[in-house]
Amino acid sequence: MTKNHVFISFLARNYSLLFLLLLLVFVVPVFPDSWHNWLYNALFTLMYFSTALTIEKYRKILFSAAVIIVVMLWMFTLLDLQTLNALSKLLAVVYFCFIVVNFIIMIAHSKEVDAMVILKSINGYLLLGVMFALIIIVVMFYNPDAISFPEPTSMHGENMNNFGDYMYYVIITMATVGYGDVVPVLPVARSLSTFIAISGQLYVAILIAMLVGKYLSHQKK
Repeated sequence: MTKNHVFISFLARNYSLLFLLLLLVFVVPVFPDSWHNWLYNALFTLMYFSTALTIEKYRKILFSAAVIIVVMLWMFTLLDLQTLNALSKLLAVVYFCFIVVNFIIMIAHSKEVDAMVILKSINGYLLLGVMFALIIIVVMFYNPDAISFPEPTSMHGENMNNFGDYMYYVIITMATVGYGDVVPVLPVARSLSTFIAISGQLYVAILIAMLVGKYLSHQKK
């Protein structure tokens, strides 16, 4: 396979990942609440395998990790093992963190700004949001009063049903919008919210600086 074919293949995989992320963040929350659990589980299943295919260097390891996480996701959901389900979310957090870090490293090492770099930048930002939303799931599972939502958000037995609420909170926090409709109450939630806000701003600032620098460097050449 030529380098051009390899590039096109990875570009298609990143487009597929972006499509799944857009569905996860913007489309699923519009559906009735009763559909959310299965829709989120299905999308996360596809996302785990999709992300594994976007990184060539660790593809086999990531694919194996994806299989383990997906099996845990469905097994704990079907058997209603909520405590283990929450622990599996922590494993998912580590998985997505590894993906985001590798995206940033790839962008930093890229010689010029192309479609692949732009796609990985967008996917990395959205995956960062997904990662933080999973952390909030775990925090809310162990202490449902950590964050105050406009409507009661039941965690025990329904920790994926409200993923859209957590994703919404993470995105507005990363963007430092802060509408005030969702409020961190406990110290752990406030610390986490501060970390999310700083991480979101640093990601955008650093990535934009790198992209602009690479673009100007390429223009000079």
